[in-house]
Amino acid sequence: MSFLEKIRKNTWVLFFIIGIAMVAFILDPNVLLKFFTEKSSIIGKVNGENIFMKEYVDCFQFLKQFRQGESDFHLKKETWNLLIHERLLNQQAIKLGIQNTKKDFWDAISKQSIYSYIPELQDNFGKLDLNKLQLYLKNLEKTSTVSHSQIEIEKNIWSYEKNSIPKRILAKKYVEMLMYGLNTSLIEGELNYKEKNFFSIIDYIFIPYSEIEHKYNMFLIEKNEIQNFIKKHKFLYKRENLRSLSFAIFRSRPSLEDEKNMKNKMEKLFHKFKSTNKSSIFVSTQSEKPFDSNFYLKNHLPPILQNFVVNNNKIGSMFGPIKEDNIYVMAKMIGKKMISDSVLSSHILISHKDAMRSSNKRTKKEAENIAHQIYKTIQKNPFKFDELVIKKSDDLINAKKNQGSLGWLKYHEQNYIGKYNIFDSENKKGMIGLTETKFGYHIIRIDNKSVPQPAYQFAVIVKTLIPSKKTEDILYSRVRKFFVKNKNYKLNAFINNARKEGNETIFLKNVRSTQWEIDDLKTEVDKEIIDWSFDKNRKEGDCHIFSTSNKDYIIVYLSNIQKEGFSMEEIKNNLIPFLKKEKINKLLSNMEKRKFFTRNLEEIASYFSKKIIKNCKINFYESMINDHKEPKVVGFASSLRLYETSKPILGEKGVFFVRPLRHIYPSKKPSYFSHEIEMLNVSLRKKMLENIGNVLVKKSIIKNYRKHFQ
Repeated sequence: MSFLEKIRKNTWVLFFIIGIAMVAFILDPNVLLKFFTEKSSIIGKVNGENIFMKEYVDCFQFLKQFRQGESDFHLKKETWNLLIHERLLNQQAIKLGIQNTKKDFWDAISKQSIYSYIPELQDNFGKLDLNKLQLYLKNLEKTSTVSHSQIEIEKNIWSYEKNSIPKRILAKKYVEMLMYGLNTSLIEGELNYKEKNFFSIIDYIFIPYSEIEHKYNMFLIEKNEIQNFIKKHKFLYKRENLRSLSFAIFRSRPSLEDEKNMKNKMEKLFHKFKSTNKSSIFVSTQSEKPFDSNFYLKNHLPPILQNFVVNNNKIGSMFGPIKEDNIYVMAKMIGKKMISDSVLSSHILISHKDAMRSSNKRTKKEAENIAHQIYKTIQKNPFKFDELVIKKSDDLINAKKNQGSLGWLKYHEQNYIGKYNIFDSENKKGMIGLTETKFGYHIIRIDNKSVPQPAYQFAVIVKTLIPSKKTEDILYSRVRKFFVKNKNYKLNAFINNARKEGNETIFLKNVRSTQWEIDDLKTEVDKEIIDWSFDKNRKEGDCHIFSTSNKDYIIVYLSNIQKEGFSMEEIKNNLIPFLKKEKINKLLSNMEKRKFFTRNLEEIASYFSKKIIKNCKINFYESMINDHKEPKVVGFASSLRLYETSKPILGEKGVFFVRPLRHIYPSKKPSYFSHEIEMLNVSLRKKMLENIGNVLVKKSIIKNYRKHFQ
């Protein structure tokens, strides 16, 4: 019984299982093999606790099985971060005396493991059937790895799950304990809702800073102005240990010959794809991206597929292959059904002590029995639904304020209520279903639906055109030739020669020894480059070649070693715009005092020869005005009295004069806050979890030995 492909189709599950992430490194598979022959097997330590090479490799291989479209670099980065955070959370849980039980283990297998997402292992209610799983594991244990190529992989998957789930349970219990009671209040949800739905209609004038500088000759900031400011604010200019780096980047790109060969390959693949009746398996074996079994409404498809389905809406219709940059895409329509994009529904929630954000003491079994009883009652008499919402629902706020309404749920937002597909055209208005989610058991009633529309399922093949070995060798030869010729040149000559040859360049980037990434570069070798630049033997003018995992080459030029402090040039670059703003503010204030213009928008527009932008709709939640985020300007506009022209407001990009025409307030009694509160809760817990992770990492002693095995 092989479930590998079925598991792979649910690769999104891995994001749920895995958790948090941070820093990175590349480890060659050959090094792994070499390393296992050595006595030492420790790849890092967290507060003195070892991280072993074997668990690192097992975790990496596990991720690689289900996220085959991602680079090894990113998977190894995530593997390291996962192990670090797993250790930290487990250490905290153990300190507090949190323990696992056998029941915890099998509950986690039922809810959190990849096996819980395989239909063949589920019961009639869509839950993992442990008897089926244990029979599968028994057969798996008996089967020889020699007799089937996938068996060894499946055994490794079970081994990884069996070893990692107890750690995940401890981490989950610790996080749930911290998060208990961490909820957004109804008032916060209401305020957030009102902030999103409060708008102002304004007329405004915008004057870019550059125009004011030009008109009043404010280009020059005197040297003594800068020096005086620095003297008054010495604490802002503490000196640091920095290195100034520049880069010539030689991109690895496919040749015309490579492109021709790939085109022939895609044409052959197209004919095979067209004739196969096992499209999902074909995608799993041929595409760089996993098979997506979801159905999509036309307006949620990529624009190019939206145009395609207008004239090609029959099952089996072929699209492509098309090429964008170095990516080839072809698709086949393999499914079509009718879906309602929006559904208005109500629910009765029966929670239990194991449900998320529940304070209820009843067991899950008791909750299930109560839900079934209510469901049977409503099936016999649907009119009792509204009465039972008030009496029985554990969603107390929603039940009292909205009679259990969940509002209009959108199909494209994946608002599925457990296994009950309220969007499917087979489930009509007025139908009632029973389903389970992480919040408990729900008796769902469909109150209204939008008109059903066709939804399409596509099998998509994605292939990346990569350079051949011959092309890579030619590039390496060119890089070596450039390096030998230019390594002793001054920085400007080095950069200019690189540009003449058509290569990308990055000029003068200051880096700190504690950085992991370099702005504008952001490759897996960034840390290696930084470490190289801070080597005690480095001197100004040194060059070095680095290669990335995708065979690009980076020649690094170390132009300046600054032992301590910021350069005056950098201080000027940051300070001059600020001082100019200060001058502009003073200038406009003096002009207003001297009555150069009155507080009249038309007169101000005439004085500065600017056009009034009329009837602009702004919202404080998004703070967008003039195509830029301008929270200060929007805040001023929201607080002004109607038809009152503001003082000059210094925004991010220029000066604004604003006159509000109308303030649009949200309803005083919004019909539904539950969705708003849920969104705020998700955001709150995510931030809290990130902060906890950051604090634990900062307060811990983490030793990383991975670089010794490169």
